[in-house]
Amino acid sequence: MYKDLLITFLLILPHYVAPEESAVYEYGPDNFKQQIEDMDGNFIMFYAPWCRHCTEFYPIWSELGELINTKDSKFAIAQVDCTKHFKLCHDNDITGYPTLLYFHKNSFSPVEYKRTRDLPSLTLFLSDVFTLKSEAPDKEKQTGVKIYSGVAYLNDQNIEKFVSKGQHFIMFYAPWCKASQRLAPIWSDLGAQYAHNEYIQIGKVNCLDNEVTCRNFDIKQYPYLLWIVNGRIMGVAEVDTLDELKLYVEKMLLAENHDPKKFMKKKKVLPVARISEETFETFMEKDLVYVNYFAPWCAHCMQLSPLWLQLGERFQNESRVLIADVDCARSKTICEMEKINGLPTLILYKNKKIVNVGSGGRSLESLISMVNEHLHEPATDNATPEPIQDKDEL
Repeated sequence: MYKDLLITFLLILPHYVAPEESAVYEYGPDNFKQQIEDMDGNFIMFYAPWCRHCTEFYPIWSELGELINTKDSKFAIAQVDCTKHFKLCHDNDITGYPTLLYFHKNSFSPVEYKRTRDLPSLTLFLSDVFTLKSEAPDKEKQTGVKIYSGVAYLNDQNIEKFVSKGQHFIMFYAPWCKASQRLAPIWSDLGAQYAHNEYIQIGKVNCLDNEVTCRNFDIKQYPYLLWIVNGRIMGVAEVDTLDELKLYVEKMLLAENHDPKKFMKKKKVLPVARISEETFETFMEKDLVYVNYFAPWCAHCMQLSPLWLQLGERFQNESRVLIADVDCARSKTICEMEKINGLPTLILYKNKKIVNVGSGGRSLESLISMVNEHLHEPATDNATPEPIQDKDEL
């Protein structure tokens, strides 16, 4: 009886994995190379008919084939039966089933799919690889970042330099996250709307593939939307519709980055001022100036950013107080002049004199209390040092 059941199972399983009317193309040694050369992209499942995981996954793979394998499509969803084409699978280093590989046109160095095997994750992956391959070469040479339809695709290698200058609105996401999947098309629309705006760049980071970046930015939930100006986190958006996102951009966007005149007059500006060599003396005219000396590569600095932003928001309407920061990677002269030897370093100035030096190990409430305390006390000549917390050496 068991033998009969086994024979029946083996007879019907290949038909289930690759039905005759399948929406998925069958590849073998006779057409594999030609398809890679002819098509703009090939997403291929390497499988075995006896593989249970392949059998369970096939309905989803077939549905993806129905979406992609249309008459005029230059992309293909395909599969290779490794029990029939052993050498082809061996040549592609297939050691387990199913294995999903994406081949760009004329490239035999595939990208392996390692995400959740569900339709939203698969389509999001295809969106990423399709758009990255379609990037205009001149823009890529200028920035080192692939940009498609107004969205910059950022990773561990290029994000630090890219966000160090200018205003950026970045989505940190995980492909398996349902909320990320829902926001993805809306984010693409947002990028298209601001594609030609010289003051803002919309971007995205896949945290599954770029763990270092997401750890440095202390990303603990998805999607996470950060407003970054000249390498500093200046805002966290908690909105998810296109209209709400556009309103947020218009609220945060500065046509002229960190204009000292606007900050000094407390006009519509960001909560934290960016100080450079050219603006240092101007900003120091305030009664009380609290400066965060940082560098974009400093992990402790990144973790401090949201707290510093909240401090800036707290005193944004106080005309006598200025919350600011200095990028020591870009403004080395200031950091050398102020004898900064570790990051982050927090210095509170009153009437241009240092009254407190710290390293970032304080709560928001204590920072607010200290600012208020010095705001109503006469200036002193000596700085009050704080216990040194973990810092990154310069």
